[in-house]
Amino acid sequence: MELIQYWRLIVQNRIIIGASTLVGLIIAAAITFTTTPTYESQAQIFVSTPASTLDISALATGSSFSQQRVKSYAQIVNSPITLEPVIDRLNLDMTTSELGAMISASAPLDTVLISLTVTDINAQRASDIANAVADQFGVTIGDLELNGIGVDSPVKVSTVKGAIPADAPASPKKAINLALGLLLGFGLGIGLASLRKLLDNTVKNEDDLLGTPLLAAIGFDEIADEKPLVTQIGRYAARTEAFRTLRTNLQFLNPDAHPQVIVMTSALPNEGKTTSSINLALSLAQAGAKVILVEADLRRPKVPLYLEMSSMSEGLSDLISGPKKLTPQGIKAALHPYESTGLKVLLAGKIPPNPSELLSSHKFEELIDLLRKQFEYVIIDCPPLLPVTDAAIVSAKADGCVLVVHAGVTKRPHFIGSRDAVKAVGSIILGVIINKIPESSLEYEYGYRYGYPRYYGANYRPYAKRGSEEGQYAPSADVLSRQALEENFRHIKGARFKEELKRQDKKS
Repeated sequence: MELIQYWRLIVQNRIIIGASTLVGLIIAAAITFTTTPTYESQAQIFVSTPASTLDISALATGSSFSQQRVKSYAQIVNSPITLEPVIDRLNLDMTTSELGAMISASAPLDTVLISLTVTDINAQRASDIANAVADQFGVTIGDLELNGIGVDSPVKVSTVKGAIPADAPASPKKAINLALGLLLGFGLGIGLASLRKLLDNTVKNEDDLLGTPLLAAIGFDEIADEKPLVTQIGRYAARTEAFRTLRTNLQFLNPDAHPQVIVMTSALPNEGKTTSSINLALSLAQAGAKVILVEADLRRPKVPLYLEMSSMSEGLSDLISGPKKLTPQGIKAALHPYESTGLKVLLAGKIPPNPSELLSSHKFEELIDLLRKQFEYVIIDCPPLLPVTDAAIVSAKADGCVLVVHAGVTKRPHFIGSRDAVKAVGSIILGVIINKIPESSLEYEYGYRYGYPRYYGANYRPYAKRGSEEGQYAPSADVLSRQALEENFRHIKGARFKEELKRQDKKS
């Protein structure tokens, strides 16, 4: 991966990495502050073989003899023969094995020195033991060398550096341990994030679309459940801008002849296809186009819920299943206008027992042909592709299909399956809408952040202050006209909205 990809990995998994780093720090701190401090004291021993300074050969021989002996001496420094007198001398309440575990010795290469190290929880006792062992080791060597011959030992052991009490504990090293805990925790977090990325097979960005055009990237909006339509959130909101981008991209897919009949669907339910269909239709209507939204989901129609229309009204199923011949007048009677947007809506009507058969009928084709003549755009909301075949059937009669995927939820195999289902009936994929993208991904995966703050324009001031109890954003109202206030304060519910309008009226 490139450096920027690692940075994106860290940003997108910052919670996991941060938690892992914190856990590593906590574990390191717990181990560090619960471990009993230990102190080290060192003494240095010099081993020699006395010889006449005039005898150069004897000096060389003695030096070589000492170097060979030193290697063996370092192994027996903590032997019982040395430690038993030390225990008696210092009145230590421990065995030779316990004391031996506290002592270590090393002999630097090509020297006649032995470095003696004693580790203990008491600094003064550590230095006393080190000095006592150094003194006693000379006696031990004297007893071992030429024992029983009745002559003095040819080896002399001298303490050249006495041990002193340590000022600070040798272990634990707090700064090093805490830094190591941070580093290990961060490394574990990176590993978990990488594993998560490796195992994640969901669609998150344009790279996962396998060459299918990306028409729009719609960010996650915390008020989308409460206010799903672009007409409810203001003309300069981030989501509104995203659907304007979708509208523009569709219009310029083929500038000479834009797609007129467009099927909106998804791989699975709950990916935002219905709200995307409605918002696309509203965006086109706001641009002055004659648009009709057709609810072709004859199994679980949801358009009436979002547009607050009666689901029992005459609709698509009634038109294509009835005995009457389709006429422009009959179709017009079944249409419902949505507020003052200019958008016309053909609801699903009564839920039939055979939706697939109705959508594949010749009468449905006649309906599409009649709608082509009356409207510039026919937006058809269809069921998901994978559970049922309805959307594929309708796609074969349309100019193209737009797939809606839920960022980080829709799996790549599901996306590929839905794309192939459309291609199998001879239709084309106009493009993909990636829906509900996390804010961090909008910035790092797509390189932009639409409309932040939520309202933006020549007559608006940037703000980031939350101004209502519901936790929504409140614009700087003192510079807005009443018309702008009525539009942009819609997110403040009930009495709060009316009170704000009254307050602004008094100011003006």
